[in-house]
Amino acid sequence: MVNKKEKDKTETLLEDISMLEQYIQDLFEFTPLPLCFINPKGMILEANPAFLEETGYSEYDIIGKELSVFIDEEIAMKIIRELLEKDNIEDREVAIKTKEGDILPATFFAKSRKIKDEGVNGIFLSFFNLTEIKKKENEIKKSKKELEKKMEEMEKFNRLTIGRELKMTELKDKVEKLQKELEKYKNS
Repeated sequence: MVNKKEKDKTETLLEDISMLEQYIQDLFEFTPLPLCFINPKGMILEANPAFLEETGYSEYDIIGKELSVFIDEEIAMKIIRELLEKDNIEDREVAIKTKEGDILPATFFAKSRKIKDEGVNGIFLSFFNLTEIKKKENEIKKSKKELEKKMEEMEKFNRLTIGRELKMTELKDKVEKLQKELEKYKNS
């Protein structure tokens, strides 16, 4: 028979576990980065709202499906194999396929979840959409090319202007020399 003290202790522990579970669930749902949890075989078990919003999938579309739904199958298998051997993957670029079929350039992070003495029992995967960053990079590259072109034009103009100025100075010197010679002839 369980005494009251042990029963109270058990109830307190169960309440603490329940609160901790709720805390973890709230954090998972609140996190602004797309995050999903997959099993060691690559099946998606859970995805947070940010993940669903970023990819356009609903929970129905993605839960229970393979990771290859949104990442190239070969790359997905490589990720899983790698995470079975090591703890995490950080800052690796990958293409994320949305429900609409768009491809999002992204950098992803993955962490294997291990149970003591049992090995990997799941994988957390998160990504950061690089679409806006890639757009800005392209805009910067385009602006850089335009700036380089303008600089070339300015250099050409500068060379022409300096050449013209040198010729003008040369001609001015010649005119002055000729005027002096003309004055000599007039005075003689």
